[in-house]
Amino acid sequence: MREVAPVEYAEIVATIASKSAGPGTRQNIDEFTYTTARGLEKIGGALRGKAIIVLNPAEPAVLMRNTIYGLLDNCDAEKIRNSVEAMVLRVREYVPGFRLVAKPLVEDVPNGKQQKKVTLFVEVEGAGDYLPKYAGNLDIMTASAVKVGEEIGRHLREGTWKNEKAEGRS
Repeated sequence: MREVAPVEYAEIVATIASKSAGPGTRQNIDEFTYTTARGLEKIGGALRGKAIIVLNPAEPAVLMRNTIYGLLDNCDAEKIRNSVEAMVLRVREYVPGFRLVAKPLVEDVPNGKQQKKVTLFVEVEGAGDYLPKYAGNLDIMTASAVKVGEEIGRHLREGTWKNEKAEGRS
C-alpha cells in the first residue's frame, strides 16, 4: 500500500491455531507483538504499527488468518487494490498457501483528513509436507527465512550487499 500512498497507521491481528503455538511462541508473545509492529513501520513504511496475536483453541484447528488494517492518505481505491493484489502475488511466489480471503475493502474515512481505511483478510495454509496444514504460521516463517537467505546470497554473489554497520549507518 505504501507504493500508492503514505501509510499513517497499520495494524495486524494474527489468528493462529493454538496447536501450532509451541512453548517458544507462547513465551515470546510480547516480542512477537513488538517486533511485528516495528516491522509494519520499518519494512511496511507505516508511521505507527500495532500487532495483536490470537491463539485459537478451536477443534479442528483453524488455518492462520490475519486481518490487516491500514490508514492511508487519500488516493485512488483501484490503485490500492492493484497494489495489494500485486503484493499477494509476490508473497505467493515463496508462500504458496498465502491468499486473500476477500477483495481488499477500501473505505473513505470521515475524519476531515481525506484518508482511506484499507482492510485485508488473508489466510495462510501450510504446505502440509512436514507440518499440518493449519500450521501456516510456521510455514510462512520458514519460507520467509529461506527467501531472505536467497536474497542475501544473490546480493553477495552480485557484490551488491551493503553492510550498514561497517558503513557506520546502524
